[in-house]
Order: sequence, then structure tokens, then C-alpha cells
Amino acid sequence: MNFSDPVTTTVNDLTFETEVLGADRPVLVDVATTWCAPCRAAEPVLAELARQRAATLKVVRVDGEESPALVARLGVRGYPTFLLYEHGREVRRQAGFRGIRALRDFADG
Repeated sequence: MNFSDPVTTTVNDLTFETEVLGADRPVLVDVATTWCAPCRAAEPVLAELARQRAATLKVVRVDGEESPALVARLGVRGYPTFLLYEHGREVRRQAGFRGIRALRDFADG
């Protein structure tokens, strides 16, 4: 998985509060790992979504291998898990990647 895509940010225990909870727009959090095939399949979809909605939606990633304490704090039990935050609060959660349409619908509510 390419966690260095320029349209997304990787967050960790130290940056989650600022990047997600303090964001000025909704934030789609992708909790993933490098070894997860569905996570890799979701990557280009997330990158495209981030490009298309840069003004209205922030897309970030949490690397499950690098930030296990944050993953536990978020209550994530499988990869990928998508979380949507608005005004510093989690408003939606989806486990698993179900394709581009489902991810867009998830982001739109």
C-alpha cells in the first residue's frame, strides 16, 4: 500500500487529534495495513475520492501496524475499516471495502 499518496495524510497517535478531531471539514479515516489485500484495493478509490472532494472532505490513513494503540483506541477490529468524523466526532463506521460506489455513499452519508 502506498501510504505516501500526496492527496492523503497518514495519521498516528500524535497527530490524530489535530488532523482528524480538529479538522475544518469532514474526515474519512482509512484504517488499513500494508499486508491487507482489500486495503490495497481501496487505495486508488480513496485517492480519487480525496482528489475529487479535496475542498469538502479530508482523507487520512491510520497504518494499523505503525499505530496499534490508536487502532485499539478507535475500537477497530479488522482491516480495512472506514470511519467518518464530523466536527471532531465519529458519525459513521464501515468495516470492509465494498467497492467505489459504497465508499462514495459512505462518505456522503
